[in-house]
Amino acid sequence: MHKHNILRTLFFSLFSVLCFLPSAVEANIVVRAAVVNPSHTQSRKVPFKSYLPKEIKPENIVDMGDLEIAYDPKESAYYVYKDYDLAPRESVVVEIEMEDVWKVPEGEIASIREEADKVTKLLENTDYFERAKYLKQSIGDKLDRIERTQNVVNPNPGGYISDFRENLKLLETVKTDLQAAKTLMTEAKEVSPMLTWKLIIAVVAFLGVLGLIFFVIWFKQMKSISNLTEDFKTPSQDMQPEALAPEKGETWQGEEQKKSDLSDIERRLKQEKK
Repeated sequence: MHKHNILRTLFFSLFSVLCFLPSAVEANIVVRAAVVNPSHTQSRKVPFKSYLPKEIKPENIVDMGDLEIAYDPKESAYYVYKDYDLAPRESVVVEIEMEDVWKVPEGEIASIREEADKVTKLLENTDYFERAKYLKQSIGDKLDRIERTQNVVNPNPGGYISDFRENLKLLETVKTDLQAAKTLMTEAKEVSPMLTWKLIIAVVAFLGVLGLIFFVIWFKQMKSISNLTEDFKTPSQDMQPEALAPEKGETWQGEEQKKSDLSDIERRLKQEKK
């Protein structure tokens, strides 16, 4: 067990000597470790076992020679292992070539930028525009930090992996900001029907007030017309009751005629008696 710990320590010390192999697309990482039989006189079977960084999966291993790979659920990581039959003082160099998974993909960064721009434009004519602009600025600043870190490669393998893990944390905050911006867009859509109903209610109220005003005007006009009709009745209507009664002059003339007729009758009667 003690020897195994020594070899494991040796592996991780050699892990610090990472080799970045340039290629047309991206660099792979080659990890080398030495497995040594420390005995000067005896041949031994030297077991080798070493855990890989947690970001590495079997599909990320390009070449691991004759090593075997397995998963440790307690450590939540894969490890490589093999038993080597070594003569006294014999050593073997173990080499593992892996993909460089310690980078945030450029396509993902570009996609987040594009989505943030789109959300901000959709909120341009809403009350949430200023908040969306702030979130977009925050997203852009954090993505710039990630890109700067990835463009300057840390020569220390431990520092290189540590930088990537910090970038992952930063990326999570970026995704949180983006989700907050999308939530603003959802809230803006929910507010629109409320505004529509408010507009409808305002229009109905305006029409009701306008109708009431028209009714009051119409009522006043009808009342004025009624008053004018009373003031300007026809003369025949006003004089009809008086026309049925005889004039005073006509009454006097009738009485005089009656008196004249009586005088004539009396005069004739007197003449006949004579």
